[in-house]
Amino acid sequence: MSFYSDKKQEHAANAERALDRGEWRQAAFHLAKAAEFALKLAERTEGRIRRTHLVEARELVGMAEELQRKAAAVQQQRGGSSLEPGPEAAGDAAEDWLVKEKPTLRLGDVAGLEEVKAKLAEMVIEPLRHPDKARQWGIRPGGGILLYGPPGNGKTTLARAVAGELEADFFFATGAEIRSKWHGESEQRLRRLIQAARSRPVSVLFLDDLDGLLPRRGGQSVVDNRLVVQFLNEIGGFTESNNTLLLLGATNRPWEIDEAVFRTGRFDEKIFVGLPDQTAREFIIRRHLEGVRCEPDLTPAKLAARLEGYVGADIVGVVQSAKRAGFRRALAGGRDELTWADVEQAMRTIPSSATPALMRQYERFARQRFGVSQLGGRS
Repeated sequence: MSFYSDKKQEHAANAERALDRGEWRQAAFHLAKAAEFALKLAERTEGRIRRTHLVEARELVGMAEELQRKAAAVQQQRGGSSLEPGPEAAGDAAEDWLVKEKPTLRLGDVAGLEEVKAKLAEMVIEPLRHPDKARQWGIRPGGGILLYGPPGNGKTTLARAVAGELEADFFFATGAEIRSKWHGESEQRLRRLIQAARSRPVSVLFLDDLDGLLPRRGGQSVVDNRLVVQFLNEIGGFTESNNTLLLLGATNRPWEIDEAVFRTGRFDEKIFVGLPDQTAREFIIRRHLEGVRCEPDLTPAKLAARLEGYVGADIVGVVQSAKRAGFRRALAGGRDELTWADVEQAMRTIPSSATPALMRQYERFARQRFGVSQLGGRS
């Protein structure tokens, strides 16, 4: 979430500098971008904090619209010609997706997912650590990996951990952030993003919500078709680059992605990120219950067993909700420890996101698309 907050502040600062120079259109562009990131923060928060982000987003949009009107008036006074560069010239758009502070997370910090972590290490981490042996075997680090599975299971965390292991530049973008209503701009954004990632000696390019960026072609959306073609053309050049680039894609709905994206040379590895096992659930619970007093029978192992079938984000949600219930009771003079009643109450309000129907859909997709008869993922 700090990524969105940093980007919001960065665009707000850029808008202020553009205002100082009298560049109304550029200021409006940066204010609109700041509003986008404020909305993303609102989507990831709740209660009063969410309302604060929504109010800020509305205010930023209002300011951007006012500056657009002012820019139009200035342009009209100049006889219809503008001396300002357009929004696309307001800085390098690709830098919007570069996480300024390199991730410090490591794969060892990620709960479970041992099979997934082993594959990531094999494709990029070990070849970089042992370059002579990799050259001997004709192995080049990098490549493309698609992570798919139910939401809230650590796909984004995995990408950050790989970047942390490599001490690499980390580019992060979603389909919604790349897409634009302006003709041709979506393809330009995607091209600039990929070229920026390729320009670094070692980089991780993480495309989240890949189904929103590269949906199946053949529909009525011309933008969708052009974006897929642009992606396929750009990715075809990865093997010719001198840098080390790991392309990671993540999706909750792989069946909505264009078929060509799965072909060799794009995402060579398709990895199902499934539900956390008992050990992984205990890992998550211990981290979030650290320092919290619990009733004697409420142990991380028993709680992990009770939460079988939950994704990682839901487990965190249940634990946090239970802790808030215990906190309220303690403030009112009641039991000053976490109880099973707190947990059961939280589970009633936070069911598992990974429904049986959803898990069956992943199994059908893997069987039909990749010929996999049984998903791994409970690793």
